Amino acid sequence: MKQYEVVVIGAGPGGYQAALELGKVGVKTLLIDKSKEHIGGTCLNVGCIPTKNYLESASLVSQIPHYKELGLHLDFKGLNLKQLQEKTIELITEIRTGVLWMLEHSHVEILYATASFVDAQTIEVNGEHIEFCKCIIATGSKARELPQLPLDSRFIISSNEVFELNNLPKSISIIGTGPIACEFATFFSSFGVKTTLIGRGAQLLSSEDEDVSKALLRAFKKSSIDVIISANIEKVNLKDNSVELLLDSAESIICELVLCAVGRVPNTQGLNLKNANIEQYENGFICVNPSFKTSQDHIYAIGDCINTPSYAHTAYAEAKIAAHNIVNRGSKINTHITPSTIFTHPQIASCGLNEKEAKEQGKEIGINKALFKVNAKAKIYGDDIGFAKVIVCVESNTVLGASIIGVDATEIIHEFVLAIEKKLTITELKEIIHAHPSISEIITYL
Repeated sequence: MKQYEVVVIGAGPGGYQAALELGKVGVKTLLIDKSKEHIGGTCLNVGCIPTKNYLESASLVSQIPHYKELGLHLDFKGLNLKQLQEKTIELITEIRTGVLWMLEHSHVEILYATASFVDAQTIEVNGEHIEFCKCIIATGSKARELPQLPLDSRFIISSNEVFELNNLPKSISIIGTGPIACEFATFFSSFGVKTTLIGRGAQLLSSEDEDVSKALLRAFKKSSIDVIISANIEKVNLKDNSVELLLDSAESIICELVLCAVGRVPNTQGLNLKNANIEQYENGFICVNPSFKTSQDHIYAIGDCINTPSYAHTAYAEAKIAAHNIVNRGSKINTHITPSTIFTHPQIASCGLNEKEAKEQGKEIGINKALFKVNAKAKIYGDDIGFAKVIVCVESNTVLGASIIGVDATEIIHEFVLAIEKKLTITELKEIIHAHPSISEIITYL
């Protein structure tokens, strides 16, 4: 029977990062995933990377009117989706090759198979038993399905199948109002697809600042995206070449394609966690303590299979902490501020507390706001919509949180992450000299 110091199940961002950390310090590590094509997980294959590559094309198209104003008359003849698809596959392959190179040079052994627990010290892979001293579960998540919207890969798809489309539909209804739904609404509408966004919640992006949500709604309406909130789908009728959605408001929406983007659920089926006495919550997430240990002291879980922010950068951070705790027999926890980034147009980013959260905690706060219309670089880009908003503690003047909607929001948010972590005052942050003209200069106007 094979034995390893650490077995890592799942080779997404969290899994392969944990394996790299362990391998680099000489820990005998086995990394398991279904196939070579699954290396990188959802993020690399059907998530962050392909989505942002698609959205980059949408961003360029949205700038064409500005280019014309500058005298650049581009001959845009529409999107060749097949070519974008091929270039995206090339990008994914290139990044995956880099990950595999790093794993090889860190002396991590990779096994392409599925794993399930036999007991708390043993897994079964391809009919063989493998023993381990420590284990890290990093199996990620999968698209959530709705009972009334069964995925059929033809009329009703998940975000995974978007990257398999050979042609753009003439019309699409996107179910959901979270980051995935809003990002795809940006993509499809940018290329002339009649886009309708339908969600149960009272606002777009329920976890973001209400002012940001309202600003995004205005931007979406300006981009001819129809937004229907506080709505439920009562019935779905499949026709020859279209789908009819009947809402609880009695409204009927007819479209060529439905994209179900209502979030994700932990991908733990088939692991036989009960065999190892690993506890789960009712919603399927694996129970962990602040050090990412499960109910079994020697088994850890990280990434989307636990109830922490579902970002690749969160998984990377958790992987490093779990690996550190295994190597050093420690109990290190994640004390860092996690930025939220959403690549809609305009971009959205936030960190720390938003206005509603701060008030719910009873904090006495001040709110500073600056519009991108006063930012010279945003004007030069021809993209001056949106604002930066910061939540400040009245007593200490320290930064408690920030929300940004506008150009390069996903880049400049990191100044606020640092400010919150280091307990900087808003005065100290504003006094930092920012290059002129630059987008980050918006901070000096807060």
